[in-house]
Amino acid sequence: MKGASRYINGEVTRFDQKNDGFKRPFWDPEMARVLEKFYNAAVPPKNIPGYELKDQSAVNASWLLDSKFTDGNNGGNQGLYDWEWDGRFDFPRVPKGCKTKEQDPHILTFQVKKMARFFGASLCGICRVDERWLYSSAFIGDMNGGRIKNLNFPKTCKYAVVLAFEMDYEAIKYSPAHPSSIAVGLGYSKMAFTTGILAQYIRGLGFQALPSGNDTGLSIPLAIDSGLGEIARNGLLVTPLFGPRIRLAKVFTDMPMIQDAPIEFGVWDFCRICKKCADQCPSHSIEKEEAKGKPHNISNRDGILKWNVNAETCISWWAANGTDCSNCIRVCPFNKPAGVLHDLVRYGIKHFKDLHRFFLWGDDRMGYGKRAKADEFWRF
Repeated sequence: MKGASRYINGEVTRFDQKNDGFKRPFWDPEMARVLEKFYNAAVPPKNIPGYELKDQSAVNASWLLDSKFTDGNNGGNQGLYDWEWDGRFDFPRVPKGCKTKEQDPHILTFQVKKMARFFGASLCGICRVDERWLYSSAFIGDMNGGRIKNLNFPKTCKYAVVLAFEMDYEAIKYSPAHPSSIAVGLGYSKMAFTTGILAQYIRGLGFQALPSGNDTGLSIPLAIDSGLGEIARNGLLVTPLFGPRIRLAKVFTDMPMIQDAPIEFGVWDFCRICKKCADQCPSHSIEKEEAKGKPHNISNRDGILKWNVNAETCISWWAANGTDCSNCIRVCPFNKPAGVLHDLVRYGIKHFKDLHRFFLWGDDRMGYGKRAKADEFWRF
């Protein structure tokens, strides 16, 4: 199994971070309205359940660690995602130059995975770094047009520790109202917290460690290479345990490690017949046709066979909504908590392709994926 490279069907060049849908509003005139509405304009609370001041306050609080201590994933290599730390406040302080005597990559991999889970990651996988998934350059967004920054990625960091963080199942049901955004913001704060701490643990053993959120490289192909899941119609990673209801981060390192094997569990074939995410996308940004890999705009890449999401229409709808949208996560049949019935369906999807339509029918009959009433979030 080739991991993310199995989706390559043409020439692939490294993606420039400035073309990311969240970076383009800072410099692209075609998305200037998004800059004003999404990043600049104040959003007055509404007297509508899910859009009240208490909802907005909870969303902003959930993002605090990401916004204050990583600068919102802005270009990477800063705050909790800093690539270096002098350890001047460590206690007990380890003498400079200390390095673990352990050289067995099996044991080192076990130790890192153990600490990743202990520090708060829901899933952890390891892969060798495929340079095609690194950004060609970083981009710092600001209100003066932003600026490009050299990535300066060290060639010695040949492994990526990829982390997944589960978002709250109940909160996502309220999408596209603010309560679902609380789960998203908390996911990003968990990313910053755990990834920064794990990187410091690896540095303490005497190795390089570069913590990264949405910066430095593309998280989804690295996660596929790390055996965490498959790509789906909605453009997100689907994991066996949580479906697409996760956030991703990574730590790049020169520590010798054991790579996890990529996995397949029926996502691609199931997505071909299931179009729930596309049907429930309020901006019609998700393709309903067969995957062709044809870019909608510069926020998509050439040479990759997958369903492309139109970032321009997606983010523009977010700006109009006054908060983000997780409908494509809410309605995904893989978005279920663990349980006997759900685990049996996952097993069936993986092993019995001919039953996919039956499982899709059952998902509809059980009423999964419906939007919850926003006022229920605050009920005692």
